[in-house]
Amino acid sequence: MELGQDYFIKQPIYKKIIIINIIIFLLPLVTNTFLFLFNLKQISPIDLFDLHPAIGDVIWSPWTLISYSFLHVDFFHIFWNMLILYVVCNYLLYFLDKKKFLEIYFYGVIFGGLFFLVSYNIFPVFKNSFSPLIGSSAAVYSILIFACTYMPETKVNLIFFDIKLKYLGLFYVLLSLIQIPFSNAGGNIAHLGGAFYGFYYAKNLNKSLNIPALEMLYKYFNSFSKPKEKMSNQKKIDEILDKISKSGYESLSKEEKDFLFKNSDKN
Repeated sequence: MELGQDYFIKQPIYKKIIIINIIIFLLPLVTNTFLFLFNLKQISPIDLFDLHPAIGDVIWSPWTLISYSFLHVDFFHIFWNMLILYVVCNYLLYFLDKKKFLEIYFYGVIFGGLFFLVSYNIFPVFKNSFSPLIGSSAAVYSILIFACTYMPETKVNLIFFDIKLKYLGLFYVLLSLIQIPFSNAGGNIAHLGGAFYGFYYAKNLNKSLNIPALEMLYKYFNSFSKPKEKMSNQKKIDEILDKISKSGYESLSKEEKDFLFKNSDKN
């Protein structure tokens, strides 16, 4: 038990989020397997934690504005969400501290949920629709579009060719937009909500919204971190991040990359 807790503590914040998502996904499946074997009634956490389009339901269950993001339909749903989150964070966002990451992630969840709620209550096409929202896609879009906006000139390799992040972000936003009439309308609208916040945060990096519940989440995740010395090179770090924002990650020298990596917040 202590070995598992120690492993969890040592992981960077985005990996902690991935681990929590996987545990929440697997726990009901394992539990229901044993319930099935003993011929007992199986459980479904989705009904308690998904986000319903009815405003009244959200008022009575406000936690669903965040809890929906920890639920996934099937293996491929959680696999692709966690894979994209891992790739983006592992290679592009290691310089973000815990608080900034959690703000981008969970505000993306909230804005995705709000876009979903507003759309389902103002657009006539959704008048008789009661499909709930689940999945962490809004958070993933928030992280992805933040990276694409903050480092627009940075190039990533897509096996056969390189592409600048600004074009990759534009592709994903347009993809969600044009898919709304065809499938998963609520999910695609939530993607746009998450993307909106990721874009907003990248343009206003030092202007975060203050929501008490998210401050509590930050303190919770911070409780799993080991104490560390405060960085004394913040001015140089800020200069490097500004350079990335303007010219892309490739514009950094090897010394700048090494300095940023050594001073990054890995918890």
